Amino acid sequence: MRDSVAADSTFYSCCTCDIKRKDILTNFLRAYSFYVGNRILSELPNSLVSDNNFIQSINVANFDYYELIKPFFGRNPDHINDGEYEAIGIGYMLDMEDRLRFLIIDDRRPYKFVKKHFSHLASRMNGTIGFVQNACCEDRRITPNEALDFLLEIKNALNRSEKTRPCSINPDVCRTILMPAIEYIRNYNVSA
Repeated sequence: MRDSVAADSTFYSCCTCDIKRKDILTNFLRAYSFYVGNRILSELPNSLVSDNNFIQSINVANFDYYELIKPFFGRNPDHINDGEYEAIGIGYMLDMEDRLRFLIIDDRRPYKFVKKHFSHLASRMNGTIGFVQNACCEDRRITPNEALDFLLEIKNALNRSEKTRPCSINPDVCRTILMPAIEYIRNYNVSA
């Protein structure tokens, strides 16, 4: 059954650092099986990694999945230790086991890397906003109210400008992706 998620650290940090709503993260951890590796764990805030409820809610992959995608880097070892590439490797393995539902990648470079080298994963790849929309409207694993709560918190964090790019969102992404997703879920909620 495809109910597993591999996400880069941006997704987790968005919930715990940028919008400061660990309860929203908990909703997603209950809805899907999340897999993380040691590189991703090392990028997460200490407050999350030391939280026993969080650790018990995820699956920690102790295998170095990065080794699976290393050949695609060629001679350029830049970003060799980035958690995004570990998430891609975990996503690849979960997909081979017919378990991957979503690969959450928010940064442009790894997103393009997947499309170029692992095109079979492209249909399962979303950014955080797309994941929230799909978890709500396609899978119905979270309610429209939960999805809207999360997305509106991201919008509010961007408006507060406490951080340059909360949840890796800039004003362009807000206008072209976040706001249409909020509107889509609002309309979905009315028609549901």
